[in-house]
Parts: sequence; C-alpha cells; structure tokens
Amino acid sequence: MTGTPSPAQQLALAEILRIMAANGLDADDIRQAAKHDQKDTPRIEGGRHGSLGQMVLRVFYYLGGTLVFAGLGIYISTVWHDLPSFPRVLVTLGAGFVAYLLGILFARDKHLEKAATPAHTLAFLLQPVGISVLLKEYFNGDDTALGAMAVFGPLAVQQLLTFLSLKRPSLLLFSLLYIYGFLGAATVHYSFDRGVAALACGLFLFFMAVDMHRKQAYRSLTPLFFMLGSSLVLAGLYYHVGGTIYDPLLLAVSLGFLMQAVLSGSKTLYVLSFLYVAVYFCGGPGGGWSGWNTHQHYYHELTALFAGASLVLAGHWLNRSFFISASPVWLFVGAGCALGGVYSMLYDTAGEPLFAGAATLAIYAALMMRSRAMLAASIISLISFITYYAKRHFAESVGWPLLLILFGFIILLAGFVFARLSARIREQSLQKA
Repeated sequence: MTGTPSPAQQLALAEILRIMAANGLDADDIRQAAKHDQKDTPRIEGGRHGSLGQMVLRVFYYLGGTLVFAGLGIYISTVWHDLPSFPRVLVTLGAGFVAYLLGILFARDKHLEKAATPAHTLAFLLQPVGISVLLKEYFNGDDTALGAMAVFGPLAVQQLLTFLSLKRPSLLLFSLLYIYGFLGAATVHYSFDRGVAALACGLFLFFMAVDMHRKQAYRSLTPLFFMLGSSLVLAGLYYHVGGTIYDPLLLAVSLGFLMQAVLSGSKTLYVLSFLYVAVYFCGGPGGGWSGWNTHQHYYHELTALFAGASLVLAGHWLNRSFFISASPVWLFVGAGCALGGVYSMLYDTAGEPLFAGAATLAIYAALMMRSRAMLAASIISLISFITYYAKRHFAESVGWPLLLILFGFIILLAGFVFARLSARIREQSLQKA
C-alpha cells in the first residue's frame, strides 16, 4: 500500500488493530498467518497431475536421500575402527557443523528455505555425537555427566543465538532440548535432588509452553513442551510423594493441568490430563483399583499392525476435523507400530526385503496426507531396517554401503530427470492449449 489510506481503509485498519489488541496478537502473528495462508492456497496451474508429479518427485528425493544417508552411516560404522582420531571427528562433528552452516544459508534464501529445517535437524543429531567423539579421542576423563555438560552447554548457546538471528521455531526447540540436556547432566554431576530438579525444570517448561501457546508463530511447538513439562512436573512430584499419604497430590496436579487446558484451549494438554488421571486410577499411583494390572498379548504382529494402522487413520481424521492438536503424535506412533508389525511378520523370511517397499509406500502415504510426523516415522523405519539388514548380512562388506550410496544418488538423479521431463511436458501442453 502506497500513499495515504482512504477513510474506508483507515476504518479497516482501526478494526484490525482493535481485533489484534483484543486477542493479544502482534505483527509477527499476522505475517506468520499470511505466510501459512499463502502456503495453503492451492495452485491451479498444474491441477491434479501437477500435484501428483510433485508428490512422486518428493518420494524420489526422500527415498534417495534416505539411501545415501543410510549408506554413509553403514560405511562409517564399518570402517570406524580403522579410522584415526581426526577423521572420526571430521566425519561426525565436521558433517554436523557443515549441516548447521547449510541450514543458516538455506534459511536466508527464500528459494531454499524449506531445506533449512532438515539441515538443522541433521546438525542437531550429528553435532552432539561429534563433540562426544572429540572429547573421547583427545581428552581423558571418566565423568560422563561433566562430558554431557561440555556437549550440551555450547550447543545450547549456539542454537539459542541462531534462533535469535533467524527466528525459526525449530531452532528454539533444539536450543531448549540442549538446555534441558545440560541441566539434566548438571543435576547428576553436582548431585542435586532429582525430584526437585525435575519439578523445577518441568514447571519452567510448562509455563513457557503456556506463554508460547499465545503466539501463533510458536504454537506448533507447544504440544511437545506441554508433554515434557507436565511429565517432568509429575515425575518430580512422584519422586517425593509417590507411595505416601500425599499420593493424591498427583491427582490434584493432573486435574490442575486439565483446568489449565480448558482455560488455554490446548487440546494436547487436555488429552494429556485425561491420560494422567487414567494412569493414576488404572495401575498407577492410585493403586490400580480397577484391577487392570494383568495384560495378555495375542498375535503380537497383527495387533501392532492393525493398532498402528488405526492410530494413523485416527490421527488423519483428527487432523482433518481440527478436533485435536496432538494428531502428529498419533500419526508418528501409529506409523511406527504399523511398520513394526509388518517387519515382525517378514522377519527372517525370504520376503524380508519387502519391508523396504512397505516403508516406501508409507513415505508416499505420508506425503499424500501431508504429515511430517508420519514421514519422519517412515524414514526412520527405513533407515533402521537398511542399517540392521546390512549388519546381519553384510557385516564386513565395504562394497554394500557404497552400492547403497550409489543407488541413492541414482534415485536422486532420476528424480531430477523426472522433474525436468515433467516441466517440459507441462510447457508443451500449455503451448498446445
């Protein structure tokens, strides 16, 4: 908008400011909502065929990247004992720091912004491993807690400073997880009272989640923070009052969480509160008055398969119905259980390699359902299967992981060729039209 707004526009702006003040919103919330609205707006250019082509292309990229990452991991684990100290640090800490720098570069480029979160996630996983390897190779000591403090402390500062610069929610999540790793290690190293430490950390995290729930930009992180904060509070409280006459305090705190869920409108905390109350009465601190303390398991594989599939469908329905904000948890756990059931049925049979196809179908289904939680579970399952299968059948073979890396690059190249061909076919069809 340029120039002086018209009277009608001034009235509209005044109304917008009134609504923002009444609901505690700021300019960042409006920008984030507008960004999500633009992302959610369907593209009409390609139609259904265009979206299908993009989905197939993403399957190529995810599958190829998974194979390359798994091959690298298997290769490094195979030759690890033959590597000197510096190459060990280089392939772990060096790779993690490079991923961290790439995440910063991607975040500052609007065309590569979507690749920033995967790069920072990879750095979040590799950097602690790399620092641990560095400490083990070049420093002597047997204090594990002090070593964990040396690992998580600098990384917490790094991630927090990066978050202040880039304002990305994933960096805030990683920095807080590093902070809690540091605090947990400090609790062990300095022999703090674990119950008090868990209670204090849980309260801090819970109140932070309450405050973050009011901000639209960070609301997607609050389910995890509510879960960690409330569970730490109850764990710290149980450490001191569990099994004593003050045991009902756990039920009172659980009901307090339920009251906060009603006040804040957090559906995740709403569900967690009911779970805490149910656990209290069904075999938990409440004494298990219902008598449900014995469990019988029949047909474990089919149970895991159908239970996981039902959780995936329930999570998808809940996500579509906007009834609950914890649907990613359902989808992640459900996909993991379903794939676990499939693997149990195929384990140690001639059809065991078919699990890779099942995991690939799960990746495709996750992309169709637009569920990052299900996509993460599927990719983790595929990487775990490839790694375990290679260790069982190709324990000492160096050629197998190299072949896996080559196959992953071939799939990535095929995805690139598919994208170019799809774009050319689309241009030709537009020219004919």
